[in-house]
Formats: sequence, structure tokens, C-alpha cells
Amino acid sequence: MKERCKERIWKLAIAVLLLVLIFIPVIAARGVELSVNAPKEVEEGGTFEVSIDVEKIKDLNSGKFDLSFDSSVVNVTNVSDGTIDGTTIPAEMWIADEGVINVIVDIPGITGVSGSGNLAKVGFKVVGRNRDRSELVISNVQLVDDEAEFIEVGKLRGAEIKVVKAIEVTKEEEEGEEQPPDITAWDPTEEEVSSIEKESVTFKIEVDQEADISWQINGTEVKTEEGETKSEFKKDAEAGIWNVSVIATSTETGLSSMHTWIWSVTSTSTEAREETPTPTPTLASGVTPSPTPTLAPEETAKPAATPSSAEEKPKPTVTPTALPEEATPTPKPAAPGFEAVFWITAMSGIAYILLKTRRRGKEG
Repeated sequence: MKERCKERIWKLAIAVLLLVLIFIPVIAARGVELSVNAPKEVEEGGTFEVSIDVEKIKDLNSGKFDLSFDSSVVNVTNVSDGTIDGTTIPAEMWIADEGVINVIVDIPGITGVSGSGNLAKVGFKVVGRNRDRSELVISNVQLVDDEAEFIEVGKLRGAEIKVVKAIEVTKEEEEGEEQPPDITAWDPTEEEVSSIEKESVTFKIEVDQEADISWQINGTEVKTEEGETKSEFKKDAEAGIWNVSVIATSTETGLSSMHTWIWSVTSTSTEAREETPTPTPTLASGVTPSPTPTLAPEETAKPAATPSSAEEKPKPTVTPTALPEEATPTPKPAAPGFEAVFWITAMSGIAYILLKTRRRGKEG
């Protein structure tokens, strides 16, 4: 009987020992927890800051940690002091290498700080492109209390950041802000509208939310509506240029949007004058139209004479007077030369021969 009791006691002791061995790591793991507090998305080409947060720490006097990152996506630019329950935790030293930074914090003196906050803040510059990612991993943490004893460190939580385009970040920021109504459609679609006097023109708009609508002509309000998403305004006007504006004011935020047309109205008399053709005179039967003379440069046209009777009188033909020609000099007789002497001599010889021949005939 006693042996059975001893056996049960030994089994119970072994079970208790096993339970203790199982729960010791769990108890050890419930030390001070640290986490990397970083934005999920960062702007391409921008900067951002992360903090190394700590919860429920007791009597902290100094410490150190490493923070790893992808240097092709982000690079460290600076490290600033942390705070725990309003007390500054000086960042005594930091050394950045490719893809990792080592930070040392130290509180002057032997005073310890208790509470929650952050050990330090690390600034980064984004060097990656859209959709790049980088994990921020904290490791090699050592914390010392005011009695120079190590503080038990529990779970370490890292973070991951994603690079996005600047416009995506801007949209997220704008979603949280109050926006004015958006005039999504309008008619006429052109900014400049034309019509004639007394002709009606209809202006229309559509808004993306309920709004109070105000129609104005040259700054004077002519029509109002409340809590509408659609509105129209029909009007005819006298000749002139009119500024037609519509203002949509949100019923919730009080913010407004406006659309404007420039309305040009033409007078009906002006329109008629522009459309009436100039009459062409019809000539009577048998009358030939006179050609229009073309004037020489710098020549002034003479007024045409008005006939006294209904019949068309012949118009005198103007014969242009020729300019006087230069007088041709009279040729002077040339002085007798060798040729004249030759012909005189030849004629004399012929006359001598003829006379001599006649004399011989008479003698015979």
C-alpha cells in the first residue's frame, strides 16, 4: 500500500515538473514587447518616419536595437529621440550600414523610466518605384533597467511598407476631406453659346450630390432650387453678351462649385441684313452693258455723264493722243567722191564713141 502511494507521489511530482518546464518558455516570452510602427503605403520619391514602440516597460535606463530594411527600396536619413510617458529617450548613437541600422538609447543618470511609448524614431527616404515593398524587421534588442539588470524582452513585431504613386496617396488623403459638389454634366456643352434675339435657350446641369442651385445672369440671381441633383434654366434675351452662371452648393458641407456660359445674342434686324442679298440691276432689252475700264496706276476715274433722256446716248470714244515723236534728221547729200568721177568718165567715153561712129557713117 505504501509502495503504491509513493509511486503515485512520484508520478505527480514528475507531472508537475513537466508542467513547469512547459510553461517556463511561455512566462519568459511574456516580457516587454516591441513593434515597428510604420505606414502601410509610402509615396514614391517621398519620405516617412517609423517609431519603435514599447509597451509597459519598467525602470528603463538604456537599450539598443537593430532595424533591417531593403536598401533598394528605402534608405535611412535620420534618427530622432523617443518618448515614454512624456519623458524623452535620447538617441545617443546610430550607425547605418547597407540594409541595417543600429541604434543606442541612453537616459542620463541612473533614473529609470516606466510606461509605454517609443524608444526612437527612424526617418527614411523612398528610393524604390511604384509597387516595391520592404520589410522593416527589429532584432538584437537589449534593454537595461536602473539597476543595470537586463529587462526581459518579449515578442518583436516588424512591419512592411509598399511604395505607391503620389497620386494614389493624394486620393486617400482627399477621401477624408470634405469635397464640394461635382458638376458632372452640363448642356450646352460648349462654353460659348449663340442665338438670335427672342430665341429661347435652355441651360442644364447634373450634380453628384444634393445641392442648392442658383442661376445667375451677369451676377444677378434669376432662379433658385433646393436639394436637387439636376436643374435647368430656360431664357430668351435681348441682343448683347450675357454671362450665365450656375452655382451648386452642397446641403451638407456648404461647399460650392460653379459653371459658366458666355451667351451671345444677335439682333433680328442685324440677322436680316446679313441674310438679304444685294440686288443686281437688270438691263433693258437690247442694251449692252458697258465694260468697266481698268485704270492705270495713279489714274483717277472721271465721273460718267448722266443722259438727259431715257434713251441711252452713244458715248464718245476718246482717242488717246500719241506723244510727239522725236524729229528725224534730214540726210545731207554726201560730197562727190571717186564713184561719181568714175561714172562721169565712163559716160563721156561712151558719148565719144557714139559720135565717132556717126561721123564714119556719113563719110561713107
